[in-house]
Amino acid sequence: MRTTRILTLIVLMMMGGTMKAQQWEIDYGDSFSYTSLYQGIINADGDAIVMGVWGEDKNHYRPMTMQVDMEGNYDIHTFEDEQFNMFYPSDFLQMENGNYFVVGIKESALVAVVFDSNFNVINVKAYEKPEIAISLGRGSLLLDDDGTMVFSGGYNYQDVYGQRTKPYFYRFDENADTLSSRFVTAELPHPEATIYEYDCFQLLKNPKSDGFVVLCNGLGNVCSLLKYDNNFSYEDGFKLIPAHPQHFENAYSGHWLSDDKLFVMGYMWPYQELTEWNIGLAEIGLDGTFDRFERVYYKQDTAVKAPPKCMAYVNDTTMYGITHIFQNVLSGPYYTGVFLFDKDMEVLGKREFYEPEYENHVTLPGFIIPLPDGGCLFNAEVSTLFLGDYTYGKLIKMRREDFNPIPCSVKEVPQEAIKALVYPNPAKDELNIDISGLPEHNEHRIQITDALGHICMDRIIRGEGNVLTVGVLGLKVGVYFYRVYNAEKEMIGGKFVKE
Repeated sequence: MRTTRILTLIVLMMMGGTMKAQQWEIDYGDSFSYTSLYQGIINADGDAIVMGVWGEDKNHYRPMTMQVDMEGNYDIHTFEDEQFNMFYPSDFLQMENGNYFVVGIKESALVAVVFDSNFNVINVKAYEKPEIAISLGRGSLLLDDDGTMVFSGGYNYQDVYGQRTKPYFYRFDENADTLSSRFVTAELPHPEATIYEYDCFQLLKNPKSDGFVVLCNGLGNVCSLLKYDNNFSYEDGFKLIPAHPQHFENAYSGHWLSDDKLFVMGYMWPYQELTEWNIGLAEIGLDGTFDRFERVYYKQDTAVKAPPKCMAYVNDTTMYGITHIFQNVLSGPYYTGVFLFDKDMEVLGKREFYEPEYENHVTLPGFIIPLPDGGCLFNAEVSTLFLGDYTYGKLIKMRREDFNPIPCSVKEVPQEAIKALVYPNPAKDELNIDISGLPEHNEHRIQITDALGHICMDRIIRGEGNVLTVGVLGLKVGVYFYRVYNAEKEMIGGKFVKE
């Protein structure tokens, strides 16, 4: 094991004359030819623990961890023992005793590893795949109520139609010993037989039972929500298709709205061109119903996707989401986007990394995690070649205020004081929009986009009055477009200049 102690450089950027940048960032790829970070958590001490792989290239690697405090100081731990050669960690967590539990794949075996709080190896257990499985895939790990660890991934098998992928489950104790396991072998007409190309995005505890909820690529090769009991027996499930022709391609959750309703984020595909992927938020009932659904991040002729671990739950009202943006799946350019939203599915603020040093993020950003101070930490991996070896990567910490949440309020103004439909224009601090002609008792939203079509704000209009006031002080100088709309159509629209 090698440990390196580094103090990160505080990076500050100027945006429109105001300090509006991320708090700090770490270039973690400087010391290695190939580095990829996949998952992060906040440990019991409030530090971020990030796990991934490092090596000569993407075909020769070993696991690594980074322990990062909130000031940007970090340790890199690399595992050079031969038993970790070509071991890819899939997911990890901190157990109740403070040790870390890791599940990953090494060649044809599932490997469970226990580290102490200083990342010294306590136990390594390898479990060979059963004869039915051609290979094992990565998945999601959960700390169960009884202190055991539950893992679900997909295994490849051969049938008359070719290779398919079915779910598998393991339950481990704190020493990495297997307590139980199951490899799905259901046949038609059982509904579980229609699960193929299984890819487990997230494993959750079911609040209403002793079982589990799985967000995955599942039923009919469509993103699905599945329910299993405590013994890994299938109960039921449904496809995540909230509105025709929109369906989720992947989904992740940071928050239960109630014991039977889950708030999810994911990317969607409307059965059109590859550049039509967009980001959706949904309130999903465990009975398969969609109580609410909203496309919150989209742009014409641009694909906006999200990694499997795309949501970071902050508190009862606020979440962060991370996205991957590109105009052409083969040639790019590729960018990372992060946005702040709430349970009303309102976009409160957003930051897109279009600067040259952040271009060509060939892989999806791997994860985003909430921090104790209300900010977030996420990774961005950068390569100069499509599907090439990563040349470097970054961990970026942002504060809530870095997202520049745009204030929005409604007030009553005498009719003679209303100067125009939108005023002042150009605007410096505030923009006023006359909404006196809007139908009453009908939910309306205000959306502001920049000249490139990037959404800067998308909020529900609340309060009583005839003038909507939007704070634009934090916007960069330039031309912007606004529209006031509801579910049926746009009511008011136009453009304004921020000076």
